[in-house]
Amino acid sequence: MDGGGCDSLEPMSWLKNIRVVLVGSQEPMNIGAAARAIQNFGISDLRLVAPEPRVRQDLERRQDGSLAYRLAVHAEEILDHLKVVESLPAAVADARLVVGTTVREREMYTGAVVGPKDMAQRVAQVAPQGKVALVFGREASGLTTDEIDLSQLIVRIPTSPKQSSLNLAQAVLLLCYEVFNAALDPPEPARAQLAEQEALEQLFDDLREYIFGIGFTDEKRLPYAVRRFRRLLHKADLTPGEVQFLRGFLHQSRWHARHGKRP
Repeated sequence: MDGGGCDSLEPMSWLKNIRVVLVGSQEPMNIGAAARAIQNFGISDLRLVAPEPRVRQDLERRQDGSLAYRLAVHAEEILDHLKVVESLPAAVADARLVVGTTVREREMYTGAVVGPKDMAQRVAQVAPQGKVALVFGREASGLTTDEIDLSQLIVRIPTSPKQSSLNLAQAVLLLCYEVFNAALDPPEPARAQLAEQEALEQLFDDLREYIFGIGFTDEKRLPYAVRRFRRLLHKADLTPGEVQFLRGFLHQSRWHARHGKRP
C-alpha cells in the first residue's frame, strides 16, 4: 500500500550500518520484496549467501524480465548493489552484532532469545559503532544450527499457532520496521567497542582446538561444548582487546602443555 512517508523525521545515520543477510534464498520474488522492505526503512545493505541457481539467474536478467526487480518497486538500486557470497561467516565477518532469526525450538541458543522490539533496542545500541547483521534463513527450512550459532542475539517473531511461519519478505519488513522505530528514539549507545565477528570466530576456533586437545570433551560432544562457550562469552560483550587477550592465553596454554615452562 502506498501512503504518506516520514519525510519530516530523520532516522539516525547509523541505519547505514544495518545489513540484511538472506541465506540460501529460493524465490526471486522474495528478494525483490525484501529489497523494497529494507528501502522503506532507510536500510540499503543487502547480502545473499549461496542463493539457489534460479535466484542467481533471475538477478542476472536485471530489469529484463526479472521477478526480483519486478517486486522491488523503486528499490531496484538495492538489487543493483547487493553482494552475493558463498558462506554466512563471509557475509558477517565485519559485524559487531549478528542477529539470527528462527521459529524453531533448539536445545541451546548461543545468545539471548528476544522479540522484535527488544532486538531493535540492542541493535540501536551497537549499530553506531559498526555493522550489525540481521540474518534470515531459507524460505522452507530457515537457518541451520551451525548458522544460528554465529548469532549473539536470536529473534523469534510471535505468531499465531495456526500459522506460525512468516513469508521471508514479511519477516524482513517487520524487523526493519522495528529497527527504524528504534532509530527515531534511540537508547544510549553501547559504551564498549565490540569485537567484530571475524575476531570472535578466530577465538572460537582456538577454543575448539584447545578444549578438544586437553580432553575436556570428545569429538561427538565437541559442538555442544563449543556452543556452551559461545553462549557464555557472548554474554560478556567482548571487546577487540579482550578477544586478543583470551586468544593469547589459549596459545600460551597450548605451548606450555607441549613444551613446559619457558626458560
